[in-house]
Amino acid sequence: MNKDYMILKDKYGEQFAILCKKNFHTIFDKPGLLPNLILSRFAPNHSLYEDITNYGTATFVRYIYSLLNKKKTITKTDKTVKELLSMKGYDFYECKTESDIKKFEKYYKENEKLCTFGSNRLEICDVFWAVKKDADQIKRKEKPERQDEYGKSVISIQFTKDNNILSIKNRYNHTVENPDATFSNDLENINEGLTYAFEKEYGYKIKQNESNYFELPNYIRGDDGKSYKYNYEINNIYYCIDNVIIDNGRVKKLDKSRYLLIDYFIIDLQEKNIFLYDKNITDSFPNSIYQINKIEIIKDKKEKNKTIIMKTNDKEPIEITINKLNQIIEIKNPNIKIVEDNYLKHNQTLKSIELPNVIKIKKNFLLVNENITNISLPKVKEIGNNFMLNCNNLENISIPNVEIIGNSFLSWNKSLKNINLPSIKRIGDEFMSWNECIQTINMPNLETVGSYFL
Repeated sequence: MNKDYMILKDKYGEQFAILCKKNFHTIFDKPGLLPNLILSRFAPNHSLYEDITNYGTATFVRYIYSLLNKKKTITKTDKTVKELLSMKGYDFYECKTESDIKKFEKYYKENEKLCTFGSNRLEICDVFWAVKKDADQIKRKEKPERQDEYGKSVISIQFTKDNNILSIKNRYNHTVENPDATFSNDLENINEGLTYAFEKEYGYKIKQNESNYFELPNYIRGDDGKSYKYNYEINNIYYCIDNVIIDNGRVKKLDKSRYLLIDYFIIDLQEKNIFLYDKNITDSFPNSIYQINKIEIIKDKKEKNKTIIMKTNDKEPIEITINKLNQIIEIKNPNIKIVEDNYLKHNQTLKSIELPNVIKIKKNFLLVNENITNISLPKVKEIGNNFMLNCNNLENISIPNVEIIGNSFLSWNKSLKNINLPSIKRIGDEFMSWNECIQTINMPNLETVGSYFL
């Protein structure tokens, strides 16, 4: 078997190696060339084949062949950054204080505001803004696309201070895919000469994108030039598969013998604890697991899942199941009794959760999760605001002992058909607002409800 084929099979899987063998006959004739081209641009990843075929194999093939040609040359110019952006209809601004950054918050919808606002971004990045002269008149599209007129009408151009990694951020933010790579993070796609102008005026050494840059959804390029598949982006930090975190462009690889990265949490297998990498995230999930004595990891080869069993001072173990991308999909925690604020606030992949002894859940529980299909809360008596606010796949829910529910309970749910709350007495505002499929409701002891009920 061809040695290059075996390298690609080992790093990216057999299907990917077959794809390469089928499409790159001439490159395979030059030993070592194809693995070098791919390994220097894509971190090893056995999901790459699936992601490429979903995005477009032909585009990937053209990209690899384009790498055999010379890299794009940077256009030199005598014009300034401000002049070049003005030619494309933009006003240009440099932010020197955090209050300068806050001035641009007005251009963003409430649920689309950049994490740049209020994050002390100037400590790690130089921040600029380019705003279309008619930005106030440009309307959102019904089906937003990153490169539509609204999306690129207000862009934040940011460079990390230490290594000048470039990010061009979109006005839609995470409503669209890869919002931090508007114009493919290539200033030349805005106007030719803009790269040279930024380097000349600000002394940057920008890592210029290659010609025909191949961009995949949910992939981010690190300062090593490689693209990594990520699960979450929070505060400009990307939590990737294979124990990798990309912090403002810097690639950090966690020691696999000691650490396990799941979602945006790190399990320390040696010290037996779980913690947040980013201390600016408020999430009570790590605090719900404590006094761990032993950690076991059981692999399900058929499903390609792993179950992490944590034995604590309590009698019953805690179980966390993750999929092949290390995303949390199931939780069983019989020990916790009170769920604090922001429990798994950013999690999107959880499908099943069992909390048999919880009696109280505070605000923002599973705030953005859209995939949960099973939830068991047999002893809960009180639920706070924004409970499972964006849940879209749950069809039935029964919480037999809950008596008090806060605002926005299951708002925006599009699938819920049957709800059983036999003990409920008080409900806040926006109870199940925007639900469209409800068939049966059982609430015989309900006494008061707030505004916008159903």
